[in-house]
Amino acid sequence: MNFSVQWFPLLPVPVILLTGAGLAGLLAFGTLMLRKKGVPLGSAALLAVLRGAMIVVFMAGLLRPVVSVPRTTTLAPDALVLVDASASMGQPAGANSTRWAEARRTLESSPALTAAAKTHKLHWFQFDRRATSLDSAAALQGVNAEGDRTDVASSLESAFQHVRLQNAAAGRDSLPTRVLLVSDGLDQGSRSAAQAAHELGLVIDVLAPAAESGASDAAARIVDIQGASRVLLGSETALQVTVRAAAASEGMMLVVEEEGREVARRDLGKLSPGQETRVAIDQKPTEAGLKRYKAKLVRGDAAVGPARAINVQVTDRRHDVLMLEDSWRWDFKYLKRVFEDDPTFTFTAMLSRGNGIYVQFGEPDRRVQLGGFPRSRAELDGFETIILGNCDPQTWPRGTARNLAAAVSEGGKSLIVLGGPHLAKWVDVAELAQLLPVEIARETGTPVSGKMELKLTPEGAATSWFTVGPNRPAAEAGSSSALPDVEHVYPAVRKRPAATVLVETAAQSNSYGPLAVIAEHSYGRGHVLFIGTDTLWHWQTLGPRDDMGVTLYTSFWQQALRGMAPPEPTAADVQLWLRPERTIYRTTDRVRLTAELQTRAHETRKAERPVEVTSTVVLPDGKRLPLDLLADPRDPSRRTAWFDATQSGRYRIEAAARNESNAVSDVATVIEVVPRAGERDPAPVDVAYLARLASETGGRVVDPQAEDGWLKPEAASTVKTVRAQSFDLWHNFTMLLALCVLLAADWTLRLFRGFV
Repeated sequence: MNFSVQWFPLLPVPVILLTGAGLAGLLAFGTLMLRKKGVPLGSAALLAVLRGAMIVVFMAGLLRPVVSVPRTTTLAPDALVLVDASASMGQPAGANSTRWAEARRTLESSPALTAAAKTHKLHWFQFDRRATSLDSAAALQGVNAEGDRTDVASSLESAFQHVRLQNAAAGRDSLPTRVLLVSDGLDQGSRSAAQAAHELGLVIDVLAPAAESGASDAAARIVDIQGASRVLLGSETALQVTVRAAAASEGMMLVVEEEGREVARRDLGKLSPGQETRVAIDQKPTEAGLKRYKAKLVRGDAAVGPARAINVQVTDRRHDVLMLEDSWRWDFKYLKRVFEDDPTFTFTAMLSRGNGIYVQFGEPDRRVQLGGFPRSRAELDGFETIILGNCDPQTWPRGTARNLAAAVSEGGKSLIVLGGPHLAKWVDVAELAQLLPVEIARETGTPVSGKMELKLTPEGAATSWFTVGPNRPAAEAGSSSALPDVEHVYPAVRKRPAATVLVETAAQSNSYGPLAVIAEHSYGRGHVLFIGTDTLWHWQTLGPRDDMGVTLYTSFWQQALRGMAPPEPTAADVQLWLRPERTIYRTTDRVRLTAELQTRAHETRKAERPVEVTSTVVLPDGKRLPLDLLADPRDPSRRTAWFDATQSGRYRIEAAARNESNAVSDVATVIEVVPRAGERDPAPVDVAYLARLASETGGRVVDPQAEDGWLKPEAASTVKTVRAQSFDLWHNFTMLLALCVLLAADWTLRLFRGFV
């Protein structure tokens, strides 16, 4: 951008030019008269110059110049603050207070908001159906929580567009990227707020107002229920229920029902305020089909708080597991016994005897029969889970590592890697090293030995993988008492960004922190579990046992294998996967469903006609609604459908793949639709919804009392831009001041020279 001048004449240009010519003539006549009166030549010339400058300034003033000068300015990034002003925010939130009052009080005194205002340009809005702009946070004092409907998605869009247009009018091309949503989470909108945020490029951070204290149904609450989504008929599966106490209580029972029939009851004992208790309940389904397990809290015959439910698909199809091992280790002996005692899995193992010779172990009723060491993708596709022991992939047949990586990332297989000295050689096999949830180096093949004390991470404690028996609660995060020591740990460098560490060392660490012992992550369509020790069998001999003699080792492998097992079959030639965005919706929500079809390109299938995919949803009242699956132009294997959840209850979604008139694959899944509370209906703050919304958009749950609780100072990426700053030299009196200075100089010269 360069210096520029624009002209806005006050009079027509010809008139201005004639005026200038007349003034120039008068200047020449006046100068001539001064010489005739005997004024020295130098003084007459100086007066002529001053008066000529006056004429130039006066003429320029009539032309009204506007000068544009380039300037570099720093723009603070924009951030939105949306405060829920719907009627639900008027519900009680403590003694003589409401959620709205608590939210306003928090925002006024929050160090996090004060710090954010120093580094960002905050745009304040109140919202219900849509967002309404506010001048500042102080304007919230004049607002009442009376909106008849909360629509987060529409409010995000209207606030974003308001700021976009406002910035455009001010000549700013910046757009907001973060939004603080202050709400109780009772969203009444039909559109997904997370989807709207993704479309707008917004990251949502959330701040929930204080919940009502002393509520009769808030003494304790079931906050989570977890379990395998798919289990084998007759096998044992664990349900983990998390109960959080808001007040001291006792005499509560946890009741679990299967299709309305009570199957388990646990006494929770004494609960302290803020205490979180996890209860593992083992179940063994006796018939195939979709089973709904509901957990609820009761005191006597009265229910306490809302119930939580989970759907489990019970199938009679077994999972095929392949284990590759280069050395005979203790873990193989105990792991083989786990598979033999578990009807869910069929086991095939290839153990090396050296010189390319392998011994094959397999259960008699296994479905997959290998003629030798698996080499091709087709041989690997027969298994759902693959376990790699102390394997040296450099000795495998050419292409095996590449086919294994493709089976995980593209075929949706599960991979479990057991630590061993050969991990040092994985560094040279990029196809396998990139699968791991941890980064490895050559030093990873050299174990750290000694008495290795282990502890659970918060993520590990949240699973049911490290529990023994139905009455034994899961170990707490940071606890090492529930986990026996091991002798060796193969030290990974660090976990990968999207991985989850479940178990780590209590005392040994490197520059990145404690050593990861058990970690997992998703890779492509598959799942990978890393176990960085070859002495996990200590859990079999030294670990705790339940009343039936089940050890921690057996319990861990049973639960881990079920958790790692692919939710859909992966061994069929045609694989049809059906995935809703989530499993629990509210009435009037729009459900988005994705169907994915994978067909193996075998020679025998090339000449066949394309596979057609159809889908149907079975409504809670039994009626069937066909769905229109639309192909994704970016990925021909994906199809998407939408439907509105108008009824509460359980929806069964079915999909089938057909080739001409033959069904080649079918799959079903279930979602739960719960009634949507009205704005004035008593309902607790939906902290879980807000946390999920933040997680889905990459945001955070804000700590209002910490200065970096919302926007960290280093995240304030200011933008420098060159903008034009304009100066109207007539209206800012610059030219008038110059004219006055010239007149004063002329008068002073004549006064002191005696020409007056």
